[in-house]
Amino acid sequence: MRIRWTVLWLIYWSVVAHAQPYFPVKLNKKWGLIDAEGKMALQPVYDAIGEFKEFGYAVMQRNGGVGLLNAQGKEIIPPRYDDLKVLDSLLMAVMDNGEWQVVNLHGEIVLPKGYERLKLLNDRYIAFRKNDKWGLVDNRGRQISPPKYDDLRLEKKDVFLVREGQKLGLLSADGDEMLPGIADEINIFNDSLFFYKSGSNWGAVDENGANIVPPKYEAYTKISDTYIKLISNGRMYVYSIACRGVITQGDYDDYYAFSRKYLIVKKNRQLGLMDWCGSIVLQPQYHEIQEHEGELFRVNFKGKWGIVETNDKPVGTFQYDYIAPLRGSIGVIKKGKVFGIINFKGEEVVVPQYQRIEIEDNRAKAYTSNPGASGEEALTLLDFDENGQLTGHSSFEKHFVLRISGDGAAKRRSQTNNYVLDQYEWFYSPGNDRWGLRRLADGAIQIEPNFSTIKVYKELGFTLVGIEQSNKYEFERTTYRFSMVYGVVRNEVGLLVTDMDFLSVQFEDFEKGNPTARCVFSNGRHGLMDQIGRIICKDYAFIGDFQDGVARISIKGRLSGSMKHSYALGNLSAYLNSLQSGYAMLDYTQYDQLFKQEAVLICEGCEWGYIDSTGRATVTPGYTFAQDFTNGVGIVACDGKWGMVNAKGQPVIPCQYDGIEFLKNTDNKIVRLYVQTPKYGLIDTLGQLAVDAVYDELGFFREGRLAVKRNGLWGFVNDEGLEVIPCRFREVSNFYEGLAAVKIGRYWGFIDKQGDIVIDFKYTRVGNFQEGLAWVGTSEGTGFINRKEQFVIPPRFEKANDFDRGVARVVVKGEFALIDREGKYIAKPQFVSIDAFNEYGLALVTYGKNWLRHGVISLEGKLITTQAYNEIQPYSEGFAVAKLKDSYGYIDTTGQLVIPCTFSKASAFFEGRAAVQRDGSCGYINKTGNEVVPFEFSK
Repeated sequence: MRIRWTVLWLIYWSVVAHAQPYFPVKLNKKWGLIDAEGKMALQPVYDAIGEFKEFGYAVMQRNGGVGLLNAQGKEIIPPRYDDLKVLDSLLMAVMDNGEWQVVNLHGEIVLPKGYERLKLLNDRYIAFRKNDKWGLVDNRGRQISPPKYDDLRLEKKDVFLVREGQKLGLLSADGDEMLPGIADEINIFNDSLFFYKSGSNWGAVDENGANIVPPKYEAYTKISDTYIKLISNGRMYVYSIACRGVITQGDYDDYYAFSRKYLIVKKNRQLGLMDWCGSIVLQPQYHEIQEHEGELFRVNFKGKWGIVETNDKPVGTFQYDYIAPLRGSIGVIKKGKVFGIINFKGEEVVVPQYQRIEIEDNRAKAYTSNPGASGEEALTLLDFDENGQLTGHSSFEKHFVLRISGDGAAKRRSQTNNYVLDQYEWFYSPGNDRWGLRRLADGAIQIEPNFSTIKVYKELGFTLVGIEQSNKYEFERTTYRFSMVYGVVRNEVGLLVTDMDFLSVQFEDFEKGNPTARCVFSNGRHGLMDQIGRIICKDYAFIGDFQDGVARISIKGRLSGSMKHSYALGNLSAYLNSLQSGYAMLDYTQYDQLFKQEAVLICEGCEWGYIDSTGRATVTPGYTFAQDFTNGVGIVACDGKWGMVNAKGQPVIPCQYDGIEFLKNTDNKIVRLYVQTPKYGLIDTLGQLAVDAVYDELGFFREGRLAVKRNGLWGFVNDEGLEVIPCRFREVSNFYEGLAAVKIGRYWGFIDKQGDIVIDFKYTRVGNFQEGLAWVGTSEGTGFINRKEQFVIPPRFEKANDFDRGVARVVVKGEFALIDREGKYIAKPQFVSIDAFNEYGLALVTYGKNWLRHGVISLEGKLITTQAYNEIQPYSEGFAVAKLKDSYGYIDTTGQLVIPCTFSKASAFFEGRAAVQRDGSCGYINKTGNEVVPFEFSK
């Protein structure tokens, strides 16, 4: 017997002997461990020992219990659990008496029983789901947040993105809500600045949740790591990260990055300088401003260069044609055709007299022509001390062959200005109102000032340059105009290495470590550019986001838009917003406005495949459609059937299903598929069948259970696809707070997640358990019971709805009312109807006896509208269309009429604008009621 298992072990050892010190073996029906020499290290006393896997742990079993061994064979978790899963090196999920909990290596409970799912966010935090809501604990077991969110994930460092309904918020590691659930979009700028979009406006909060930028700006862009540009009603403002506030009043035409402390301001094509708290350092009167040293600046004033201090105090006169950046303590000056030297204090220490000067550290090589000898030069060596003062010089009158080293690596005294490169510097020309590039050595123009905008990517070695040029592209029948085209300059050589032909270059691909970056050309086609500016491919219809180094592509076809399409590439507006070129919609018909709101991006006539980040095809195009890679697989369509491929192009699931999609709440590890019978099943992303396609219908996955229908009856499967509650019910609802309403025969009851009956079948109709209560219908009426089937609120209503934020809508004698959890009236029966409460905690109501009136009610039961309206439409972006007599206006979330009823027609706000009609003509207004698109359209 010993010989047999030793031989088997030797075969295995030849492969993995270097990886682990002990190996499981079976002897006399028991398992133990042997060492690298084949000696017994742990006696065979276990019923089973698994492989040593992550963190050097192996799961073992003894006497029906499961425990854990470490790499040394030591029993670190006793075998007393039903099941065990290793989460990380310190935490394990263990099943005890049928319920999971999380423990550490000391056996201390980190997450107690009762949760449905968990997500290990990193080595410090665990998100857990209970009653279909997510909460948060740390690795010490401290509860950071109770389970109250619909989704929760770690966004950055110790900041968590949470979702409640369709709204987003931010949660700190201390459990404080930095931002309540009011946002439609959140962008994390840095560790202490978080931008959020509410409706159509942007604002920002800091790490303490203070609202430091009010949500009133239509857009924001990063100027530098210190400054952010904000745009509102066509005016530009600046937020300073250092000063933690908006520091301008919209008085300037534009702003450019200068240094961490200073910001260039432009007004009437003249430049000035502002510090990080908004104080003007240099008035906007210069053609150019560059760094010199400390509080001294190189400036071009009316065509001549000089040095100025803060508050516009000149150091010397404006007499030079160029002043170069410092190298060490000195820099070159140019006057006419000759060159001299200035020091870091702004003092002229060598008068302009040389044909050229090269500086290396604090020594200058000054050259003059040698008369009488063609091409020969005389060299003078000039030495300077650390204060930039001349200490001596030597002249060489002999002839020599000049070898230009092209050394641009000498250290400059200061170089924080993003526009100064190693051998060149970007400059703004007020006369042209354009940007150009000059050589540092002599101030000569390297690239003429032709660019409307520049953005320097120093770390990547590129500058994105743009010029104003109109390009039109038609998505379906709606035309968009793009205002800019871009090219790429390589900073090292100071040359434009591409055509001015881009609408966008996704430099973030380089920043993520990819060898190429996606680009969109002016004709709408997609391509890839490598890290020296070469175009790898340029005539693709579409290249998607790189996921795990793979992106979906189509070479054939053309991008367009559609209101409804089964092969959508995402929202069209989101795609347009991702491009660097600004755009505008040229058409303003009612259809165009609807198209702008609802259109998706599609690709007409496309054939789909996948490429890697070098541009090499990994899956040859040939599919009808392809989705982005997720968890190493891509869902693809072939002639109306769906399947799945891996990164090598190998089919994981053959294209034979009528539908395939990731099942919600499974971390994209299980896919739902069906055939047109229709029969439904579940498959994971490795193509392993989790449950046969035998179901007639699938419901929604909630609280770890998925409703399934077979042979006309409903049951439930768990998140592993096992039918844990047999299909025996006529109707079912989803699980809420651990219970689901189910129907047998004519009556409803409630079951738990094991299918056990908790509340018997005796109710004619029921709701869902929300906030501990569920409404039920009896012969006496409708009331609310708790989980013990006790009537907390007697059955005295005709109808009822589930509780929402402590309030339930009920009907008494045909009239709607609001009650609290004790059954007391918040609003007495008086309304013809009460709609469901929206995200603002408001509900539209109808009331009146002889003629119907419309209003808005709060969760406190207060009618917040002050007038009786003929009509109120649902809220959008914080405003609702309201009608008085025959005219329309807008009310806000306080119920106040903020835009008077002066329009004959009005639509909901979208992205800060609303289409309205007055005197038979249509136009657009903003949220202040001001006209932003003239009233000159018929519809």
